[in-house]
Amino acid sequence: MSNILLVEPSYRSKFPPLGLMRLSAYHKKKGDCVSFVRGCDPRAQSLRWHRIYVSSLFTWTLNTTVKTIDYYSKAVSAPSDIFVGGVGATLYPEYIRERVSCSVIEGHLSKRGMLGPRTPALINLTPDYSLLAGASYDYQPKDTYFTRVSRGCIRACKFCAVPLLEKEFGYLRSLRQQVREVDRRYGTMQNLLILDNNILALENIEKVFSEIESVGFAANAKRNGRQRSVDFNQGIDARLIAARPSLADGLSRLCLHPVRLAFDFMRMRKPYIRAVEILAERGFFKFTNYMLFNFNDSPKDLFDRLMVNAALNQRLGIRITGFPMRFVPMKQVKRDHVSDKWHWRYLRGIQCVLLATRGLVGTDPDFVKAAFGATHEEFLEILAMPDRYIIFREQHRNKEAREWGRLYRRLSEASRHEFLELLADLRFPQKRKEKIAKNRRFRRLIDHYYPDGIAPRAERTQ
Repeated sequence: MSNILLVEPSYRSKFPPLGLMRLSAYHKKKGDCVSFVRGCDPRAQSLRWHRIYVSSLFTWTLNTTVKTIDYYSKAVSAPSDIFVGGVGATLYPEYIRERVSCSVIEGHLSKRGMLGPRTPALINLTPDYSLLAGASYDYQPKDTYFTRVSRGCIRACKFCAVPLLEKEFGYLRSLRQQVREVDRRYGTMQNLLILDNNILALENIEKVFSEIESVGFAANAKRNGRQRSVDFNQGIDARLIAARPSLADGLSRLCLHPVRLAFDFMRMRKPYIRAVEILAERGFFKFTNYMLFNFNDSPKDLFDRLMVNAALNQRLGIRITGFPMRFVPMKQVKRDHVSDKWHWRYLRGIQCVLLATRGLVGTDPDFVKAAFGATHEEFLEILAMPDRYIIFREQHRNKEAREWGRLYRRLSEASRHEFLELLADLRFPQKRKEKIAKNRRFRRLIDHYYPDGIAPRAERTQ
């Protein structure tokens, strides 16, 4: 019997660490003693372990992952006894290898021998749902089946990591079998989460729909008097629905809530609108839709997509809640990327708007206009505002904020560009006061952002 430690670094996460949960199932089946911790746990570090597994999430969390590996390095006999895997480790393994000694596992555990001689493939192993029973961290959602029916995607979007993580698209495993195994080992769950990247592209998708119905998730299904739900959390492909409306018929047989689509660029406007119309005709009225920005788009592109959603809400009587998602390059360990058509201040402005709206764009057209402006010009002006004027908009409809607006509107387009570039430079504390003191041209405007040359508390802590 071996002592096994499973570690999720203390980065911010929502879903349970499914890779670690599969490793737990594998080692418990062997008769090993398995423990789970989050972050750097002094008690776990003080013990000796035969193996330690550390998960990774996004590349911009790799610094935290590396620190976690180093923290536990003396708790094993050799560095090779620490295994690190997951998305970040797969996309940027050299970042880890250059900083710490450990065994880096790239990709899914889909082949034999990836964890050592004679070790099996674990990709289809049922996760150990009991692993997190005593965890203090609040993973969401609870009481839910976590499943995958397919891997990969038929698309090859350049902003997406899926083509690198899962190079081939194909069927993985029966959903009915996954649910029944969880029922047998851990009991019946209330809801169903499906983590496929593009499940509607499967040739046997009608069979998948039937399996979802058969395990208790048909339309309007309830358990213990409570409504059940199916969530295709990675989103479903609007272009496929627009081309094959029968897919919406299949979805309407399920207790699908919410509907998640992606609207990542204006070029897909027509199929996106058509897909929403088709789904609305089948009785779907609540949508939570992803909108990428800071890639090849511009602020106007994002604004236009926001307005498309607002118009659909009004015309169809539905509720599309937008979920803007900021693009970060796949090998970036800091979330500071600014694409060619954006300014740092605009990205910061989006962040401030989302802080005020709790990360989502509401459904009411009046709400959208109030948060983002009624025109593209108003949108850019809102994004350029100082943080507190955006986040606490109502409190700052005062003389001070009006003065900022007058000063900003006097700037020519070229001067605005120059001013926004200056703000990007001033976000770094090094010599900020000296730079502000030397700048007479924009001094009155700068004082709204950095009174007395000091960053407001909100900017220092985010």
